[in-house]
This record gives sequence, C-alpha cells and structure tokens, in this order.
Amino acid sequence: MKTGQRIYQERVGSGGSYSASPVAADGKLYLTSEDGDVAVVKAGPKYELLATNQMGQVIMATPAISNGVIYIRGLKDVFAIAQQPMIWV
Repeated sequence: MKTGQRIYQERVGSGGSYSASPVAADGKLYLTSEDGDVAVVKAGPKYELLATNQMGQVIMATPAISNGVIYIRGLKDVFAIAQQPMIWV
C-alpha cells in the first residue's frame, strides 16, 4: 500500500461477472460473483485460490463480516456462514 505497486493480477476462478466489492478477513479475500460463486483467495504476495463455493443463486451485494460470521445476500436468501455453530441469545 505504501508504494501503490501492483503485486499480482489474476482472473478469479472461471471468470464471470463481479459487481460486489471484495472483502477481507482472517487473512483471506472473499469475492462474490453474479453467477453465485464465492471465491476465497489467500491474502498475500502471490495468488492462491483456496476455495470456490457455489451458493446456488445470483449474488450482487458485497458480503458483510462481523464477529467471525460472513453474511452473503443472494437473490432469494441471506446466508450466515461461520466456522463454529452460532449461538443465538
């Protein structure tokens, strides 16, 4: 960030259209495509695709991250994804 120098440039997954902004948390970048894929890329000096998760519906909104949960709004549903089960109080 100090120099503004590009580290790398890669196509994510199989391409597709991306309207939402990428978000970052826990050393990972999350990118949601209009095709309904959520690509997870390791944050760092080289491109490393960790996973591609198919949500099964169009995603055009930027995901939100709070308290270890990533919230993704699809065309019909809102998904809350966490590593551990959520406890509702």
